[in-house]
Amino acid sequence: MMKNLIYITALLLTFGMVQSCSDDDFPVPPASTVPDFSFVIDNEEFAPATVTFTNNSIVPTTVGSVTYYWNFGDGQSASQENPTHFYTAPGAYSVNLVVTTSESLEINETTKTIVIKDPSATGVPIYYTDGAQVYQGLINNEAPVFTALNTVAPQSSYAMAIDKQNSKLYISDIGADKIYRSNLDGSDFEDFRVGVDQPFGIAIDEQDNQLYWTTGNGVQRANIDDSDTTQIEDFVTGQANDPDGISVDMVNRKVYWINYSGGIWVKNIDGTAETELIPVIEGGSIKVIDDKIFYDEYVASGDIRLKSANLDGTGIATVAVNIGRVIYGIGYDANENKIYWGDRDTDVMMRADLDGSNAEAWFTATGDPRGIVIGDLE
Repeated sequence: MMKNLIYITALLLTFGMVQSCSDDDFPVPPASTVPDFSFVIDNEEFAPATVTFTNNSIVPTTVGSVTYYWNFGDGQSASQENPTHFYTAPGAYSVNLVVTTSESLEINETTKTIVIKDPSATGVPIYYTDGAQVYQGLINNEAPVFTALNTVAPQSSYAMAIDKQNSKLYISDIGADKIYRSNLDGSDFEDFRVGVDQPFGIAIDEQDNQLYWTTGNGVQRANIDDSDTTQIEDFVTGQANDPDGISVDMVNRKVYWINYSGGIWVKNIDGTAETELIPVIEGGSIKVIDDKIFYDEYVASGDIRLKSANLDGTGIATVAVNIGRVIYGIGYDANENKIYWGDRDTDVMMRADLDGSNAEAWFTATGDPRGIVIGDLE
């Protein structure tokens, strides 16, 4: 008993000495500066525009005096704490803020991109979401530039749809169990349907004014002219394989969907002939383009393939390979006959001809690009 007591006492003393030495030899480092800023662009973000910068840097009192240096990305600079800057030309500008300190001798910096829009730009509108923000750009002969629709604020969105007849954008939100609606510029953002069971993919039937979406175990739809946010109709039930992507065949009046855990299905819009078209296939997106369906196939981790097939499921062909993660959102530009998809591993939006030729990395997105939808030529 005494031997055990001596051992425990010695162990405690040793621990205390080690702890004491550790505290002396390795003091807690002082807090460092953390550069950060926000900004507001006037003139609805169109050139020419004045940008007001707000310095949100974290600066501890122990670092001494602080110097701020701003590079506005257009050859101009400033040293004020909260500067304003006038941009005469449209473009995407990398704004760099450098914070230096006199006592702690730190030099820390941060860079953000601001976009000044071109008021005369034309092209095909294109949208994507990174889950928490929706971005709008144009497809034209210029390098792609996207701006955030700051009035649109989903929690966790994976899919969008465009109502071209009524110039509306629909956004599913699996995190809030809602579907939102807004104008194409992001204004009039509102709840379209609430209390929805994890809405994922969405698609519009403009002929019957119906919006379709997938849930955890089926497909639902609602009348886009009905303002009742609880008006919901079950279209497909009992799908145990987690429906994800969905698309409407406007010509043949059918709805196609793909299950995350296996199977591509089709059903007539009148509610008849529900059929598993291609079994086993696992994916997140599907898109009807003319007389074909385009979809992604999960083969293995890091091995996702974009494929096409005839509307009856035959004639399967590979469009693209070496995609890092499951695709959420396939866009189609009818003006150039191009297909768009997002590689969420690299945050790159890709595009190609419908047979997969002329594939290119078109745009490096902010966050992983999901829910890609494309409008008509302006």
